[in-house]
Amino acid sequence: MEVRNIADEKLLSLFAFRPDVLLTILLLLGCAGHRRPAETDWVEQKLNSMTCEQKLAQMFVPSYVPHFYNEDDPCFHHLLHLVRDYGVGGVMFFKGMPYEVLRALERLQEAADLPLLVMADIEWGLSMRVEETTRFPQNMAIAATGNVAYAYEIGRMTALEARAMGIHIGFAPVLDVNNNPNNVIINTRSFSEDPDVVAKFGTAFIRGMQENGVYATAKHYPGHGDTETDSHLSLATVSAARDRVREVELAPFKAAVEAGVKCVMVGHITFSQFSEMEGRPATLDSFFIRKVLRGEMGFDGLVVTDAMGMGGIREKYWSGEAAVLAINAGVDILLMSPNFEATFRFVLASVRAGRIPEATIDRSVRRILTAKLELGLSAHPVYRQDVLERELARQLYRQAAEGMAKDAITLVRDESGILPLMAEQLDSVLVVTVTDQEHGPHRGAFLEREVARRVPMTKTVIIDPRTTHAEMQKIVACSDSVDAIIVGIFVKWRDHKGTIALPDSMAGKVSRLFQTEKPTVVLSFGSPYILRQISESPSYLCAYETTPLVVRAGVRAIFGETAISGRLPVSIPELYQLGHGLSLPARKMELVRQPQDTLLASSYAVLEQAILDSIFPGAQVAIVQDGKLIASRSFGRQTYDSSSPQVTTKTIYDLASVTKVAATTMIAMKLWEQKQLVLDASVRSYLPGFTGALKDAVTVRNLLTHSSGAHWWTDLWNKAANRAEALAHIYDLPLDYAPGDSMIYSDLGLIMLGKILETVTAKPLDQLATNIVYRPLGMKDTMFNPSQELLGRIAPTEIGGSMNRGLIHGDVHDENAFFLNGVSAHAGLFSTAEDLAILAQMLINGGIYAHHRIFSPETIRYWTARQHIPTWSTRALGWDTSSDEHSSVGDYFSPASFGHFGFTGTSFWVDPNRKIAVILLTNRVHPTRERGGMRQVRRDFHNAVMQALLKETSNEGSDVLER
Repeated sequence: MEVRNIADEKLLSLFAFRPDVLLTILLLLGCAGHRRPAETDWVEQKLNSMTCEQKLAQMFVPSYVPHFYNEDDPCFHHLLHLVRDYGVGGVMFFKGMPYEVLRALERLQEAADLPLLVMADIEWGLSMRVEETTRFPQNMAIAATGNVAYAYEIGRMTALEARAMGIHIGFAPVLDVNNNPNNVIINTRSFSEDPDVVAKFGTAFIRGMQENGVYATAKHYPGHGDTETDSHLSLATVSAARDRVREVELAPFKAAVEAGVKCVMVGHITFSQFSEMEGRPATLDSFFIRKVLRGEMGFDGLVVTDAMGMGGIREKYWSGEAAVLAINAGVDILLMSPNFEATFRFVLASVRAGRIPEATIDRSVRRILTAKLELGLSAHPVYRQDVLERELARQLYRQAAEGMAKDAITLVRDESGILPLMAEQLDSVLVVTVTDQEHGPHRGAFLEREVARRVPMTKTVIIDPRTTHAEMQKIVACSDSVDAIIVGIFVKWRDHKGTIALPDSMAGKVSRLFQTEKPTVVLSFGSPYILRQISESPSYLCAYETTPLVVRAGVRAIFGETAISGRLPVSIPELYQLGHGLSLPARKMELVRQPQDTLLASSYAVLEQAILDSIFPGAQVAIVQDGKLIASRSFGRQTYDSSSPQVTTKTIYDLASVTKVAATTMIAMKLWEQKQLVLDASVRSYLPGFTGALKDAVTVRNLLTHSSGAHWWTDLWNKAANRAEALAHIYDLPLDYAPGDSMIYSDLGLIMLGKILETVTAKPLDQLATNIVYRPLGMKDTMFNPSQELLGRIAPTEIGGSMNRGLIHGDVHDENAFFLNGVSAHAGLFSTAEDLAILAQMLINGGIYAHHRIFSPETIRYWTARQHIPTWSTRALGWDTSSDEHSSVGDYFSPASFGHFGFTGTSFWVDPNRKIAVILLTNRVHPTRERGGMRQVRRDFHNAVMQALLKETSNEGSDVLER
C-alpha cells in the first residue's frame, strides 16, 4: 500500500516491526480523510475484476463455532467450501478457545482468495466469543458508574484483544435505549433509558474501539429498547409515536454516526407508527436504512443485518426472499443467512433478473472492499501466537474490569441500615441463590464461595421454579440458626428465553425471607427491575451482571470492603427514579484511634516508675479495647544515655520469644487450617534425622505445647559450624523426659518446629510470616533482620552478651537466633506495639482484619485453648495462657486469654472475651540481662490496665474486681 505522503511514510516506517501498531495507523490514516488515488484504484480494480457471483458472495458472512477441526471434518470442509469456492466476504464465529480461534481463522484466511473480514459479537469484551480473555461488565453496569471514560477504556482494551485475535469488526456497542422495563432481550445490554446517556457512553466506546484498530458497530438500529419481544423468537414491534422515536430511539445512532462509527447493525424490529414500513422489519425495509440512516444522518459506512436466521425474519420470510429484500433495503452485509447455497442462488437469480440493481450490489461491495483496505486486508494477514500471548487477558485489563464492577454496584435501598455487614461479628450466614433456571450451572456457587471467604460458617440453599412449599418452610426455618441472610437473585436476559422476570410463585417464596427478623441483604445479579416483584425487600443492591467478577464486587460492597457509589441508569417504575442511588463509604475494618490517656494514667505511672528505677530505659505500649486503639504511647529513651533518641511509637523492638507466637505459631495455624500440617504426626516423619530413644513418640503437638521432652536450650554457636550442623546437634540430643510426661519450655523444640514448617512449604520462616500474616494485615514494621536503614528506630539491647558482640543494635539479641542468621522459630522478630496491636485485633475479630481473613474463628479457638499435656499444663498450641495468681499477666485477664512473653522485656496478651489486648515492649536487657524487676512491672502494669478498663464496663468489672 502506498503511503499518503513523506510524513506518513516516516510514521509508518517507525512501526514497521509492529504489525499490530501499523494496522492501527493504517486505519487512522484511512479514516482521516478522503481515500488516496492508489486506494481508490485498488478498490475499483478489485471490483471491476469480479464476476457478479464474486461480488454477491462478498456480501454474505457465514458463522461457525471454533474448535479443533480435523482436516477431514465435514463441517470445516463445508466452511472451506464457502470461503474457497463461493468467496464469501467474511466470517463470524461464536465461542471458542484462543488457540482454536486463531488456528481456524488462519486456515480460513489461507483458503480465501481475497482476505476475509472477521467479525464477532464483543459487547462486553472479547470474552463474549473467546474464552479466557477479559470480561468487562455489561453496558448498564458501566453507565451506573457515571464514568464515561470507562466506556472508552472498554472499547480500547476490547479492540486490542480483538485485533490480536484477528478480528476486524466488533458487533458493539448496543445503542438501544432500554425504556421498557419488560424488555426481555436488551435489558442490561443497554446503557440506560436516557438517550443522552446511551449516546455519551456509546460514542466513547466507539472511539475507544476504532482508535485502536477495530471497526465498531452501532446496534440494534433503529432501536430495540421499547419492546417486550425477543427478536430471536419473533418480530419485535415498537409502537411509539414518530416524534418520540426520533427523539429517543434514533438519537444515540445519530450521535454514533457523527462520531464516525464505521458499521451499523439493523435489528429485526418494526415500528407500527411508521406506515411506510407496512409491518416489515427494519432489516428488510428501506425507510430507516436509505431514508433516515443514509439520507438524513449521512452514514456511508457498512450496514450489516442481525442474524438472518432469527425468528423476527423467519416467521414471515424464507431466507432467499429475506436476503433480496434486505439488499434492496440498503444492507451491505448479510449475517448468517440460513440455507446458504439455496439463498445465494436465489439472490443471484434476482440480480440477473433485474430485481436487484447491479449498481446496488456494486455500492455495497465497494464499501466492503474499502473496509478491507482500511483494515489492512489488501494482503493476507499473518497470525501469530506470541501476539495472543502478549495481548490477551492482561492483568491490567482484569484490574480495570474489577474497578468498573466495583464502581457499578448500586445501593437502591437499605431501610434497616444493616449495611455494611460486619464480617467479624458474623459467625454464620444463610446464602440464598434465587434463579429462574431449572437446569444448568447456578451462579450462586460464586456467591457462596465469596461469602465463605469472609464468614466462617455459611449455609446455602437454592430457590428455583422447582422449590416446593415444604422446601421453602425448611429454608425459612434454617434462617433461625444464622446471624444474617444474603440473597442473590440471578435473573438476566438470555436469547430465546422470552421472559425477564421471576415466576410469580417464586417471587412470593422469596418474599417469605423478608418476614424473618434476621438482617437480610438482597443483591440483584442481573435485571435491576426484579425489585418490582419483591418490593418488601428491606435492602436491595443492583450489580447488573451474573459473572464471578461482578459477584465478587457485590459481596465486597455489602461487607464494606469498597465504597458504594453507583446510580440507577434506569428507573424502577413506581419505586425509584433514574439516577437514584445511596452512597456508602468503605469500612476499613481497622483499629480506630481513641486515646484514653486519662483513664490509663495509673498504668502509665507504673512504666514511668520502672524507668526511674532503671528496670528498662524506655517502653512502648499499645492497648486495644472493642476495636479501638485506646493507647499508643512511648516512654523514656532507647538507652540510659541522655543523648539517646527518645522512644516513639515508631521505635522498633526485638521481640525475643514473642516471635514464637507472632510468627511461628501464626504460620503453623495457617498450615494446619490448610491441612498441610498434621499436629499428631511424628516429628520424625518431617525430620528423619530426629532419631533416638522415645523420639518416635514425639509429635508436632508436643513441640507446640513444650511437652516433647526436648532439652530446653544449648549454646548452638559453640556446638556447630553452621545451620545444618546446629539442627543435626538438636536432633541428636537425648530427650529429658518421655513425651507428654512433663512441660518444660524449650527453645530447641521450637527450632525443630520451624524446620518442619520450612520443610512443609519449602519456604523460609521470614517469607512465610510476611506472606501469610504481615503483608495482608498491613504490618509494615514487623520483620526479621531489619534493614540497617532502620537502625535509628531500633532500640538497642544488650552490651556484650554471651557472644561478646559489643552493643547489640539492629541484630537479634538471642545468641542462637543470631547464629541461625537472624531467622528462627524461637526468636528473631522485630516489631512495634502498634503493629502487634493489628495482629491482636485480628485474633479478637476471629481471624479477620482489614477485610483479610487470615484464620477461621474455630482455628483461633482451637489453638488458644489449653491442651492439658500433661494434665496440669496451662499451655495451648504455641500460646501461653494465664497460669496462676502469680502470673506476669496479672490478676484480671479472663481464663480464655492467651499470649506470650519475651526475654528482652516484651509481652503480648489478648483477652478475646473482653475484646482487650495489651502489648508492652521494652529493652529491659540493656545494658545487661542481669537486671530484675521486670516480672513485677508486668504484673503491676497489666493489673493497672485491666482495673481501669473493667471499671468502665458495667457489671463485669465489679465482679472481676472483687477477686
